[in-house]
Amino acid sequence: MMQLNKSSTLTHLGSLIVAASWLLLSGCQPAGDAERLTNQELALVQTIDQQQLPNQDWALSSAVIQLSFCRNRVNDTLLAEGEELNRWRLVGERSAFPRQRQEGLEQLAELYHDHGVLLWQQWGTVSSQLYRIAYPSRYSEPNVFNALASLGRDEKICFSSLDASQSE
Repeated sequence: MMQLNKSSTLTHLGSLIVAASWLLLSGCQPAGDAERLTNQELALVQTIDQQQLPNQDWALSSAVIQLSFCRNRVNDTLLAEGEELNRWRLVGERSAFPRQRQEGLEQLAELYHDHGVLLWQQWGTVSSQLYRIAYPSRYSEPNVFNALASLGRDEKICFSSLDASQSE
């Protein structure tokens, strides 16, 4: 009987060690994209998205970048005609925007986190969107070619281009 208790105790202890090791190792995995974002990064993307730009604080690149996310769901969340975006931004409240847009903004925040490119959407279809780079008005315009090269290498982006027809 004593032997059975020792064996049972050792088996139970072994199971606990395996479970504890699994928990420790799973804590070492890289954080998911949503976990890597800071509240400040997401809040900045949301704030920029809600504003009529350019304004006294923020300027826009003269060049326009066209992007298509690899997931159709993301493209759908960013679906918006230019007039719709303008109306939503004139209201200036998050409640004016569709609820599903939040998922798209999270993707834009991830791009901002990973590449340092703050995008302001001009319009979007079910397959792609047009953006200008937003930057503080006290700074010079960022290099759009560098931004495009960086964004185009991101695994979330399936298509990227410079849209010269939309440039000022």
